[in-house]
Amino acid sequence: MTTEQETTVEVHPVSFPPEILARISPELSLQRHLSLGFRPSLRGFEEFRDVSVDSGTLSRYHQLQNAASTKEVSNDNHVLGSCVLREGDVYVVTKITGGIIEDITMSNDDVEDEEDAELLELTEDHSDITKYTSVYPVVEVERGRMGACTDEEMITSQRLYDTLQHAKILPKAALKVNPGVRITNDDGTVEIIYPDSPNSDDVMSSFKVNKKWSYVLYAKVEVFGRTGPVFDMCWNSLMYALKSVQLPKAFIDERATDLKMTVRTRGRNAIIRETYNLLCDSNDSVPIKLANKNISFASTYGAIDLDPEADIANLDQDEDENMVDDQVKTVLLADIEGEAEESSIKSNISMVSSADGRFKQFSIVGGGAKITPELLSKSIALSKQRTSDLASKLPAN
Repeated sequence: MTTEQETTVEVHPVSFPPEILARISPELSLQRHLSLGFRPSLRGFEEFRDVSVDSGTLSRYHQLQNAASTKEVSNDNHVLGSCVLREGDVYVVTKITGGIIEDITMSNDDVEDEEDAELLELTEDHSDITKYTSVYPVVEVERGRMGACTDEEMITSQRLYDTLQHAKILPKAALKVNPGVRITNDDGTVEIIYPDSPNSDDVMSSFKVNKKWSYVLYAKVEVFGRTGPVFDMCWNSLMYALKSVQLPKAFIDERATDLKMTVRTRGRNAIIRETYNLLCDSNDSVPIKLANKNISFASTYGAIDLDPEADIANLDQDEDENMVDDQVKTVLLADIEGEAEESSIKSNISMVSSADGRFKQFSIVGGGAKITPELLSKSIALSKQRTSDLASKLPAN
């Protein structure tokens, strides 16, 4: 007679660390944290990450002003303005460089035809945006790998360009080049006379240039340790970097102002004027003149509905006692951070506002949670507080 042996199977519950659970089921991880009254980052619902700013220290002219001698600054440093912004564990490094281009846009002084003058006047009256310009940003989110730029980087770069253009922060007049002239004195010494130099009227009156030039600015924005959407940090870092920009003074060598040369083409001789040799002063600069009242800062908020079934405090209650309320509670989360929040929150409110409360950009993306007027009012109030705090960190100049 044979007897069957009974086997006992012991079942152990499977548990995951919070960072693993956030990858397996980010929405469940987020809901569990929210049910306890805080977020996966241990911040409050309306709490922002701390921001520290180091503005201008990477730029050439800032280093020249703080160096004992010009020899301590490398000639390879072409940075005109910079910012190292730290928000939580994320670093954003912004470097602004520039160049000079010939300005071929039509002005009132250049118009000879009456119809063109009327068209130009109508354009200026009805489009104030034409008086402002933008920088050309390139965003790079460092991930420890090489390859082509991602969609996020391209979209963020284009959004930075468009927002800065319409925020009316950078006037075109601030980028106009007013060159000086490099002359050789009777004693053989070389001197650069700028329009703002003392006793420069005699020299500048005899030196007339028909061409016009303008500075053009480029911004390289590098993001290290990305944990969530990057536009807000990139925009805020760009604001600090722009505020610290020092434009190099430009000058023309007097020997190149009246040079002519003969060109022979197809048996005919023609005399053309030599192109101006426009140079930048490596040691002297002027601060950029921004529309300070329009300097603004970005902030983003997410709206999400709380799931009663994920409430840890009510897991041990009976189903009859844990009835789902007809009215779902929606919470507003400021400064989205982490993979769980970024992937689970579909309803977003994004805004760029100045210190006086004027909005330069405002967008609402719905999906999942319903954005109510109460949530909008709360996000606007938080945005004003955030902008006021970030504006207090701007450099004095």
